[in-house]
Amino acid sequence: MKFVKMALLISVLLASTSASAGAYFVSGKITSLLASATDPAIRITGDVSPDDCNGGNYGWLYFQGTAEEQQRVYATALALSLSGHTATVYTNNDGESCRITSIQVTSGLN
Repeated sequence: MKFVKMALLISVLLASTSASAGAYFVSGKITSLLASATDPAIRITGDVSPDDCNGGNYGWLYFQGTAEEQQRVYATALALSLSGHTATVYTNNDGESCRITSIQVTSGLN
């Protein structure tokens, strides 16, 4: 019985730190934030990026839009990172550098 409880605990811990990606989205916890006046970016658990855009070697997801729009999305990403909530990040799907179009909170709002 003790082994079953330990196995369950380990699987829950592994599931909470995993990320998943599709053609134009990635879900997971925000683990890194790059504060830049011209090109802010974030990374998701495991440094994964969507399949149809280029996140480079480290999975950086840059912000799309004007400087003001980038600041708004960065503020949302910072809040999600500090709160530990899981997010789904939607990006372009044109094979170019990954650019975030929107962020959705996908856990922890209940």
